[in-house]
Amino acid sequence: MNKLNLIEHQTLFLQNLENTGKSFNTLKNYKTDLNIFNQFLIQKGRKLSLGEITNTEVQEYSYFLEKKYNSPNSIRRRVQALRIFFDFLISKEVFDKNPIKTIITKPKIVDLPNPAPFDQIQKLIAKLYSIDEKSSLHEKLLNQRNLVLIYLIYGAGLKVSDIERLNNYSLKLVKGVYRVLVSPPKRDPFTVLMPENFTDIYNQYQELLDEGKERDHIEFDDLLFNGNPFKIIKGGLSSRGMEVIFKEFSKNNEMQITAKSLRQSCIFKWLCQDIPQARIKEWMGVQPQYSLNPYIELLKQNPEQFCFMEL
Repeated sequence: MNKLNLIEHQTLFLQNLENTGKSFNTLKNYKTDLNIFNQFLIQKGRKLSLGEITNTEVQEYSYFLEKKYNSPNSIRRRVQALRIFFDFLISKEVFDKNPIKTIITKPKIVDLPNPAPFDQIQKLIAKLYSIDEKSSLHEKLLNQRNLVLIYLIYGAGLKVSDIERLNNYSLKLVKGVYRVLVSPPKRDPFTVLMPENFTDIYNQYQELLDEGKERDHIEFDDLLFNGNPFKIIKGGLSSRGMEVIFKEFSKNNEMQITAKSLRQSCIFKWLCQDIPQARIKEWMGVQPQYSLNPYIELLKQNPEQFCFMEL
């Protein structure tokens, strides 16, 4: 390996992150952030060589980011990615100090929650429940899959990255109510209690899914599936695929709803149910020091607007 070749070291850095268990999305974000630095060097007519990176260029990169991005959080993320990369180079004795530490970034801005309004969630659920009985098996299956997806987010507060890893063994029926087992790559597994009315929804989904698998001559253990309007394409539904579904929800129902806004609605729902904050944080899959204060303050200021209930 050329000791000064920037691309070779970035590839080695990403391989090291993958070996430590970083998710596909995390690796993709790191690669994107490092490519932005590479583009900066190319625009300045620099070779992608470690030997040419100076403190002056680091400061110029800081100005470059401030002009390119309006969001302080976007700038922070790209600087942090580069800082971690240079820490890796130090561990490999390629550099003796980290020049990125000279960049001063603005404090992180915590965005206020922007949940999907409860009436829009009700409208969407009602639309899914109102499917014509004369619809085809596949139309009913797609509809039921989308119901399960909404309940996993609004009912259990799951992130799309958690949902895409679920399989048929992730849901266990305990005293007539399902619990969903979440197994993050870097944390201990935990379970979240599903709403009671999810039981019938999920059981019906499994019946339709079994029929769909037999019809399309396909077998998989993934909880959800990717399908076109005519057939099941494959088992598993990616985070990107789920976001596309929510874009279609928004377009077809004249509303603005995303997986993130629906998850935030679930957090407000839990607070309205007086569930202990420690348990909410466990179900969210966040660290104990994570603050729910932005949610609590908004709920205090306008309890009617942020009053969410079970469906």
